Amino acid sequence: MTRDILTIKPPLLADATALDDYLGNFPNVYAERAYPAIDLKAWLALGEDAGEPTYAIAQCLGLPLVRLERISAQTDALALIPPDLARRLRAVPLRLHKGLLAVAMEDPSGPDAQRLLDFLSRERVLPLVASPLQIREAIARHYDQVEDRAMALQLGLDTDIIDAQSPSEQEAQRLALEMPVVSMVHTLIADAVSRRASDIHLRPGETATDVLFRIDDELVPVRRLARALNPAVVSRIKVLAGMNLAEHRRPQDGRTTFHIDEARSVDLRISLLPTVFGESIVIRLLDTTESLWNLDELGLSESDRGRVEDVMARSHGMFLATGPTGCGKSTTLYAMLMELRKQRINILTIEDPVEFHIADIQQMQVNRAAGFTFASAMRNFLRHDPDVIMVGEIRDRETADIAVESALTGHLMLSTLHTNTAATTVTRLLDLGVESYLLRTSLLAVISQRLVRLTCQHCRIEEAVDMHVRETLGVAADEKFQIGRGCHHCEGLGVFRRQAVYELMVMTPRLRRLIVPGADADALHEAAIAEGMIPITQAAVALARSGAISLTEAWRVRAE
Repeated sequence: MTRDILTIKPPLLADATALDDYLGNFPNVYAERAYPAIDLKAWLALGEDAGEPTYAIAQCLGLPLVRLERISAQTDALALIPPDLARRLRAVPLRLHKGLLAVAMEDPSGPDAQRLLDFLSRERVLPLVASPLQIREAIARHYDQVEDRAMALQLGLDTDIIDAQSPSEQEAQRLALEMPVVSMVHTLIADAVSRRASDIHLRPGETATDVLFRIDDELVPVRRLARALNPAVVSRIKVLAGMNLAEHRRPQDGRTTFHIDEARSVDLRISLLPTVFGESIVIRLLDTTESLWNLDELGLSESDRGRVEDVMARSHGMFLATGPTGCGKSTTLYAMLMELRKQRINILTIEDPVEFHIADIQQMQVNRAAGFTFASAMRNFLRHDPDVIMVGEIRDRETADIAVESALTGHLMLSTLHTNTAATTVTRLLDLGVESYLLRTSLLAVISQRLVRLTCQHCRIEEAVDMHVRETLGVAADEKFQIGRGCHHCEGLGVFRRQAVYELMVMTPRLRRLIVPGADADALHEAAIAEGMIPITQAAVALARSGAISLTEAWRVRAE
């Protein structure tokens, strides 16, 4: 279909009334009506998730922009495009009006559009332009509900009962093996991996179960699952994780390896909690086929990279990575192990669990049921002629004492600890009961880190920064920073991928003298800065000045 473009500003169909009016007057909407057009500035002011790319497509093709969150697709239009095809071609049929099918698409000029036209050879198609995120949400809203109801009926589940009872063990086993349920769970996990999600959340509510993916540290709504299907999906996940199908009142934990295809698999760590509306599940995804980071990818400055290499060259001593859960501590230690394994040395690790398998390194996993803990493993390690020992986490005095002993007896010891700063690592170990004179001798360096979300390079705009934030972070009033508005590249988040920001405290004679009973963490922190450590907040502000992150993100690091 071709037509003259009589305006360089695409019209905006902001709701169902505007869409119906547009279709009722098509194809004379440009020639006979003063149809409201929208410029780029006004479009961006709406907070549209795709920003400039979506606007540019509509402007180039002379097609209307459509806001799908305010429009419900009609049943007769939806029936013309099967759900699988709609998802594959990223298209949402909205209206069928006098033989004219209005279809929202990401890019009506792309190959997906041509495949859709070939499929709909009997219909006249009016393409409309919508953002990728809105199309994904519209597909979930319109197709998923219909499919869920059909699946529930196929499984013999009553879709009209809101307060569904937990299934018996026999019924749960049956549901878990039904092919529609198996396929749904497989697709859900595969989709999460393809979208770089670190976690899948299934959050049961009064009328439906919300499915969310954690992407770049933000929970992104994916779809709503019919309440009737929640027991079936939960049962399938329980089977995968080796959980008790008959238990619905107590928390459960499990893990499994999930094969997406012949070439790719992910390790799943699954947590289940009973709630008033059903069993809530969180699945942590560990992609075992992903390449591990090396030192070059950690974001270390040239000088700090040299300091870390100096630590790795030592034959004995202790290096600790610290920070909150999920800040990349294990990734940092893995990067060091990847470098150390190039030498002809014996490297042993004890982890809970083993997150990535590394060739040429002997890795072991905690098994509390068998009495194989961090501490017991380390005692056995010392008789296994190790050069380097990596302990997943120092949690108690026994583990801390053995770690220090190992560092003092000719072994390079790597481990993690939950502290907020490099300096408080010292006071934490002293609080655990480690003798100050032993810690003073054994500790080589501490890296304290956080993960910051990188600003999406496709939708950056100038950031409006509160004056209080500027003053607190020591930023001038006229300094400019950038923040992501959100687009289809970043799934509307404004951020894409994460990077570590850190402070590295390398022990010097001056710092060692401060490791005494009742040591002052603040004094140690100030002394470390005087010895060359760049505080983590200052490092985050430097990243914001470079445009890599927003100043808001740097403020978040300070708040942690």
